[in-house]
Amino acid sequence: MTDNLLETPERAAIEDFLRRSTVKEGQRATYERVLGFLAGVVITPGRIMPSDWLQPLLDLNGIVFDDIDDANRFMGALMPLYNRSNLVGVNGENLCPFDVDKTAEAFDAREQIVEWAIGFHGALTLRPDIWGAEKHETRHVPAKLLEEAHAAIPFLWALAEPHAIPEIVPDPVPFQRSLLKRVPGWTEDMQRETWDDELIDLFSLYCVGRLKETTEALQRYAEAYGRQQSVESASSQPFGGKVKIGRNDPCPCASGKKFKKCCGA
Repeated sequence: MTDNLLETPERAAIEDFLRRSTVKEGQRATYERVLGFLAGVVITPGRIMPSDWLQPLLDLNGIVFDDIDDANRFMGALMPLYNRSNLVGVNGENLCPFDVDKTAEAFDAREQIVEWAIGFHGALTLRPDIWGAEKHETRHVPAKLLEEAHAAIPFLWALAEPHAIPEIVPDPVPFQRSLLKRVPGWTEDMQRETWDDELIDLFSLYCVGRLKETTEALQRYAEAYGRQQSVESASSQPFGGKVKIGRNDPCPCASGKKFKKCCGA
């Protein structure tokens, strides 16, 4: 089911808006970035309403509307995609839609994978109180799981902002010793004491290869964190975290139809 998120009926309509986006020169808006952002919204525990995440999503992708009808057309494509992503999360599936376990395929799709990671990371930054929480703030989360989440976030950050890798991992030596020594022909005298462009690129590629593992750790942390949310948060509207929508409930896209006859079809 996760793979289908890359080939949804909404993709063409969303890409139509992205083609006329106003991102800075040298940057581009992509469907994968939108999809990654929605994944981040979906897994974040608590109540995140569209009013909290929609404008950041538009800003991240440089999306602007000509008029209210234009905005409604975009929302008509975006919310069904949100609901599809939400169902993947509710079903406990990994929201990373790429088969990064296969090295060749991950390399071929590297650009798209990085775009997804940029969107995913962008959504998580909306709630630093959750994703950057310390141990004393998350006593209900198992310590090991909190450690895994804290260890996973830098790999996501490195994909979203590769220029920050020297800040994220100040010492490049351990990375080289643990990974590059497995590379045929690599010797100790080739080890570098500081980051350079080639080493940064290698570390970024390493982060691509472990993106599914990173996403899985963050999803498990989010589930444990959200388990102790207040009754108010747990019963928030379907646009919030991982809230299951009943098939006979009104569809959250505001079509007036039941979910099973609309976005849940």
